[in-house]
Amino acid sequence: MTDAFDDLAAGLAGLAAPRAIDPGVLATLLSRVRRRDVARGEHLCRQGEPVDSLFFVRTGLLRYYYLADGVEHTGQFFDAGMLIGDVFAMTGGDVALQNIDALEASELLVVPMAALHSAYAADHAMERFGRRLIEIGMIGSQRRTAALLQLSPEQRYERFVASRPEVARRVPLYLVASYLGITPEGLSRIRRRRVQG
Repeated sequence: MTDAFDDLAAGLAGLAAPRAIDPGVLATLLSRVRRRDVARGEHLCRQGEPVDSLFFVRTGLLRYYYLADGVEHTGQFFDAGMLIGDVFAMTGGDVALQNIDALEASELLVVPMAALHSAYAADHAMERFGRRLIEIGMIGSQRRTAALLQLSPEQRYERFVASRPEVARRVPLYLVASYLGITPEGLSRIRRRRVQG
């Protein structure tokens, strides 16, 4: 278990840099963190329901998605070493705007938002971590929006495979298609062309 907490502490420190997190504040935060094993298909939060935690992926694979008219629209995938949470709920919203589920059996560390907010208030380095976490999420969201609007489906697929090759191998193709904003049939055609070309 120590390794899992060490991984989380390293992730926090990396985003807080160049500031150093106060060891007492970090110890208090980590004392509130709990380990959780989730099964494939298990949801960590659902749209419209309260959520009070951020999740650090120790092992496994998660995703967030939106449900519109009964159709799932995948937003992003999160594997080992990444943090995932509902930013709206994290920043004071009452309920989650997205769904988060496990694509593989996963080991997580659950960080209560109340403990995280207390750490922000107690230490500028932790506050910097929170700001950087939100900035990175915003950058990712803007890049994804730009790709959906400016790149062809084939270019989006090639960028995804080039930037996240391991995740691309682990995610079912229908979810890759959902993430890329195309149909599974469209993705199959793109993959055939790549093999033939």
